[in-house]
Amino acid sequence: MKFIRATTNIIFENTTPITPVQQLDEIDAIANTLEDNLKKEIHIPKDILNSFKIKDTLNPEIWQKSELNPKIQQKFLKIANGFIKNINLPKGIKIKDIIFTGSLANYNWSKFSDIDLHVVLDFNQFDADPEIIQNYFNSQKTLWNQEHDITIFGYPVELYVQDIHAKLVATAIYSVLRNEWIKKPKRESFKLDKITIKNKAQSFINQLKDIRDDYNDKQYQSVVDKVTKIKDKIKQMRKAGLENGGEFSLENLVFKVLRRTTFMDILNSFKAKAYDKLMSVMEITGKTTKN
Repeated sequence: MKFIRATTNIIFENTTPITPVQQLDEIDAIANTLEDNLKKEIHIPKDILNSFKIKDTLNPEIWQKSELNPKIQQKFLKIANGFIKNINLPKGIKIKDIIFTGSLANYNWSKFSDIDLHVVLDFNQFDADPEIIQNYFNSQKTLWNQEHDITIFGYPVELYVQDIHAKLVATAIYSVLRNEWIKKPKRESFKLDKITIKNKAQSFINQLKDIRDDYNDKQYQSVVDKVTKIKDKIKQMRKAGLENGGEFSLENLVFKVLRRTTFMDILNSFKAKAYDKLMSVMEITGKTTKN
């Protein structure tokens, strides 16, 4: 049995995760999913808008009063350990912490919540630019999250790598390694402007019409550019909202509405398919495909 030393005085068990074997027909399934996404229309269900509701308690399946359920803590550590092993950290790199954050660490949890686990590292341990390191870990976590479908009580588990020096905007943070709160959640009420949230989310959804039209007209570069621009705008919108108003800011709630629909999947599908069309060739002469 191997062990990883996570901090100076904390060791956690290094167990080998059970990784599902990828079947050959999964590639076809992914391709079919992309095609299906191009045809989808989006509506914002009422239950999504109603999900932004403050609960009286923390999720009782995850928490025992204000402490993390011991069985859940061990499960979190095993999942995080499998992720750490998968990203092949260089020897000598120490895990500073494993933290649990997001709505399930707070009073605003709902059936749409994810379990957000962050592996905290000191990027100064690497001999590379921090931005390059972050981009590498972002790609690794995307691959891992795509290849694994791990849920706890039906809540999907999402893994991230975070620099210890990076600012994390969150109203609640729990150290899974130390089994203690870094930042305790507070049950605070807020005014939910459902109409404005829905209208702002719908304004992004409406832009899919232009993207779909460009794709049907074989304007593939335009599709790639428009999707990139929309995703950048959403990212900046959410960042500004978190910095100025926190998790319950209008901008962050608009982002959550979009993420809880198929909007982001459809955007990514259009970009992937348009890029494939751009890169496809008919002949060795380099002519782009016209199909």
